[in-house]
Amino acid sequence: MFVKSLSIEEFRGVKSCTKPIKFSNFTVLIGRNNSGKSAILEALSLLPTPWTSRYISSIPRINYLAQIHLTRKGGMYRRLLYLYAGEASLDYILEHTNKKIYFKITKDTFESSLMQNVSSTAQFYNMKPNQLEHSVLFFPYTASILDDIEWRMNDLKDLITKEGYHITLAKFLNECGNEKFSEFIFQDPITLRKVYPDTTAFIELKDLGSGTERVIKIMALLELLNPKLILIDDFAAGFHPTMIKLFFNWLNKKDFQIIISTHNIDVLYYLADLKPKDTSILQLNKSNEDVISQETFTLEEIESLLNANNDPRLLGGLLNL
Repeated sequence: MFVKSLSIEEFRGVKSCTKPIKFSNFTVLIGRNNSGKSAILEALSLLPTPWTSRYISSIPRINYLAQIHLTRKGGMYRRLLYLYAGEASLDYILEHTNKKIYFKITKDTFESSLMQNVSSTAQFYNMKPNQLEHSVLFFPYTASILDDIEWRMNDLKDLITKEGYHITLAKFLNECGNEKFSEFIFQDPITLRKVYPDTTAFIELKDLGSGTERVIKIMALLELLNPKLILIDDFAAGFHPTMIKLFFNWLNKKDFQIIISTHNIDVLYYLADLKPKDTSILQLNKSNEDVISQETFTLEEIESLLNANNDPRLLGGLLNL
């Protein structure tokens, strides 16, 4: 596990948290719209440091967040601040050493408890300098993320083919539906060789739908990069339940820490069935004063709720968290 807990003050739409948000090796964030799920993932995406380049788009992580929430006035980081003013404060506890670090953000600047030096940062995290960029991978639910990944994959296409992932990913896709594909061709655009009884044809990945495109591109990156932490916002968007189940089976074999958000109840059903080790469900609720409270459920508790025909996604309102 990479990160143990996070405390937020005045970041994005969150004024504060009633207590630090604690993570498991596999954490699922659930809650109503605007309950703070995306803000938590965005705060985590600044790890290992705000100035470390984001592997997928090769710009500093904090600049990427500013770009997502672009504003033309009031300072570069204005929209990362609660009510667009003041100072955001993010405090983290890292699991491997129990070390504490912090980041602070104002409308024009940011600071950190870590030195802005690649060598010292790598030493702090016990990594090689070239691992920092892909140690934490964030997949937001944005219109541009799939194009960003494809741009980066131009540098990786030969390695993908060399390692045989162009075939293993095609086999994964075959399990998701009735079509049969023999391989991916990682060119521009990414295409698949579809197998018919008497011939083959090339189909562009984009034409198979955004859900398929998203899962294949994410899997290809994760196979090659082996990050410490992955963050996926709106995890099941565009996924058929079969794809959710197969993707979970695949993720369960990996070593990285996983934190996702979702509104999809199938995610909870399949996790309760699969039972990955060290998994927790965090039910989030944000008050009118923009303070996040949380309730943590184990998979056993989630399974009991589902078996009793209770929807865990609605518990925030029922419990008045």
